[in-house]
Amino acid sequence: MHPRLALNSLSTASWPLEQELELFVDLGVPRAGLFLDKLVAAGDDRAIQLVRDAGVAVTEVTCRGVTPSQPERWSEDRARLLHALEFARVFGAPFVSVTSGPAGTLSWEAAAAGLGEALAPVVAAASDDGVKVAIEQTLPIRPDVGFVHSLRDTVELARRFGLGAILEAHYCFAERGIEDTVRSSADVVAVVQLSDLAPPCQAVLDRAVPGDGIIPLERLVRTLVESGYGGVFELEMLGPRVEAEGYACACRRGVAHLDAVLTAAGA
Repeated sequence: MHPRLALNSLSTASWPLEQELELFVDLGVPRAGLFLDKLVAAGDDRAIQLVRDAGVAVTEVTCRGVTPSQPERWSEDRARLLHALEFARVFGAPFVSVTSGPAGTLSWEAAAAGLGEALAPVVAAASDDGVKVAIEQTLPIRPDVGFVHSLRDTVELARRFGLGAILEAHYCFAERGIEDTVRSSADVVAVVQLSDLAPPCQAVLDRAVPGDGIIPLERLVRTLVESGYGGVFELEMLGPRVEAEGYACACRRGVAHLDAVLTAAGA
């Protein structure tokens, strides 16, 4: 298994932590991105023991982010992120990853300011633990999840607030000037998430197994490598295609394809 390959637990969305860890071990995946909700559902102490027993290195702990448009919720939001940060510290994970959160009726600029203010105490606490908060772009059709819809804007906010930027290939591969954006931002990219897109899509979230669709994965990975990106490449897929095929089969095919892609791209 390629040492820079990881498997994100969104790829086994409905499985509990214990079941997905068993699959990760069976596939020989050396690294994994884990979700706070699954860790909490298992119980903090038991979750920590399960991950340690599996011997899987944790690349990131993912959770819901802040709500820029609702300062009254920031205390609750921060508590959730600090919980994720504690898991990241215990696991030695370098990142806690979040989406940008809903802007509500705020302008983009006001939402960005709110995001920075809401995250500031968490960013400071994370820095003390050697962890970085990373943000991910979202689809425009999901304003309830985030207001940042391009890699370029994600990178801009990452630089402004001292964050990392998650590169979600499924969302950004067709952006204008994507290769130029990648070349100029490899230093702030925290994690690269890979899946595929096989039109026509059946749902809002309808990612495909890498190799089954139209995303130029090898070209994107090669651009990242040549630009100096030194982090991990996560398989993160979900939706009706993955559910219909079954997590184990889809993940096995996806991991095998990405292993070949990373090797061919010189990762």
